[in-house]
Amino acid sequence: MITTKRVYSILGNESLWETALRCHRLFNDAGIPHSICGGVAVCLHGYQRNTTDVDVIVNAEDSAKVRALMLADEYEWDEELKEFRNSSGVPVQFLLAGEPAGKGSEVTIPEPVGDANVEERDGLSVVRLARLIEMKLASGMGSLRRTHRGFADVVELIAIRKLGNSFARFLHASLRPTFRKLVRQATAED
Repeated sequence: MITTKRVYSILGNESLWETALRCHRLFNDAGIPHSICGGVAVCLHGYQRNTTDVDVIVNAEDSAKVRALMLADEYEWDEELKEFRNSSGVPVQFLLAGEPAGKGSEVTIPEPVGDANVEERDGLSVVRLARLIEMKLASGMGSLRRTHRGFADVVELIAIRKLGNSFARFLHASLRPTFRKLVRQATAED
C-alpha cells in the first residue's frame, strides 16, 4: 500500500505532508490533544487526492496554547483568512471540537481524543473514518460550495473502503439517510 507521504511526493506537495507532520509533532510534544481532518485525513483513509491545507481539530480550551506554539514555531497568523502559514506558504486551519460540523447541523466536530474519534495513521493522529464522513456530510449539507467536494470525498471513500449501508450505524442518525443514498449511487455506478 502506498503511504500518504508518497502520495504527496508524487503530487509534488511534499511541503504539505511535512507541515502535517510538523504540526503533529509540535502538539504531541506539548501534550495537546489533536487530530488531522479534512483533505489530509481523506488521503490517510485511502482516497489519494491532493489538498492545499492542513486541517486540525483541537479543543477550545487549548486555543491559546496552540496559537502560542504556532507563533513560536515561526508560523504566521493571517487574520483575514483565519489561518496560520509556514515559510512554505502551507495554510494550517483549526477546527474546534464541539462546534457544529456544518451550518445548521446537529452534528458536532468530534473531540480529538478517544478510540471512537481518533486513530493513528502514517504516524499522525487522524480523525476516524466515521467521524470524517460525518464532518464531510454535515458540512456538505450546510453549504452548496462544500457539497460537491465533501460528498465526492465520501463517495470515493465508500468505493475505496468498500463501505455498505451497514456502515451507517456508526454515523449520527441525522446523516444515515444521506449516507445510504450515496452508497446506493456509488455502487450503482460500478
